[in-house]
Amino acid sequence: MVQPIRPQDASGIYRRHVTDAAATGGPASGADATRGADGAGRGRRSDSVSLSSNAQSIRRVFDAINDGSDVRTDLVEQLQARIADGSYEVDARAIAERLLADGLSA
Repeated sequence: MVQPIRPQDASGIYRRHVTDAAATGGPASGADATRGADGAGRGRRSDSVSLSSNAQSIRRVFDAINDGSDVRTDLVEQLQARIADGSYEVDARAIAERLLADGLSA
């Protein structure tokens, strides 16, 4: 049976791997494995991520969608005014036809 790795165990596994690699002279050997990007030995690696321009564009679209409101206040105000003054009419036949059409196509 395979047991999942708990997040708290991951750092211990990584440290053992680096120690074993250093002892055998592997690719993650010695001080290079624990140095940052500037070469200073602080005991931590420095990682970076670079997104393509396409991914950055997609991110901007998602941010714009999330920042925008889902409520069209101008339309809501118009409908409230029409309901209040009695000029809003519901076409029951059109609603029924649409429900039937949607029900048959599902």
